[in-house]
Amino acid sequence: MKSKILLATAIVLLMSIAYISNAQTKAPQPKQKEKPLQQVTTFTGQAGDWVNNDDYVFNGFYLQTSSTKYLVNFPTHMGKELTTAIKTGNTISVNGVEQTTPQGEKAIKLVSITANGTTINETPPVKPATPPKEEFLNGSGKISELQKDKQGKVKGYILDNKTILRIPPNVAQQLNKVAVAGAAISYSGSKQVLHDGEVALDSYNIIHCKTITLNGKQYLTK
Repeated sequence: MKSKILLATAIVLLMSIAYISNAQTKAPQPKQKEKPLQQVTTFTGQAGDWVNNDDYVFNGFYLQTSSTKYLVNFPTHMGKELTTAIKTGNTISVNGVEQTTPQGEKAIKLVSITANGTTINETPPVKPATPPKEEFLNGSGKISELQKDKQGKVKGYILDNKTILRIPPNVAQQLNKVAVAGAAISYSGSKQVLHDGEVALDSYNIIHCKTITLNGKQYLTK
């Protein structure tokens, strides 16, 4: 009799577990927040100053309409096409979505630009058949400036010979007492190359460092 009771109890427990498991699998999933509909507007005005990223590669420009100054960002691979088609002071039309940057600046999410009767659409980059090959270099110089990201963390060193050394912020933090303006530094690493369509403001050599040497001590940076 006792064995029958134990068997019945086990069966009830197994059925309960199966029911709970089945209920959990059929539980409704929370709905994902739907992206709001974005209205595309045409903004007409004069093209202003060009904007570049931390690598000095062009990725935007300012547009002055009759009432507002907007920042128009574009993918870096469109830099050559746009800097050829648009000159500062030209009257152009920009199709896009009005936005506000985290810094409170008025901006336009680009859809297309019309300049001199030609329309240029925002398009993804074309993957090259042969990716550009990075060159491994060794060099030295003096730190003239610490380059920081938007959070104020050091992300690299600008040297006095038009070289920018890229290092991880956690490495820079550990070297903040010796990697200062005026300090001599040696490095080894891969030189960053421009991709198709990109245009740089200035001819900086950007090095993604593997090692750096300060005060006679060499450090591995990645």
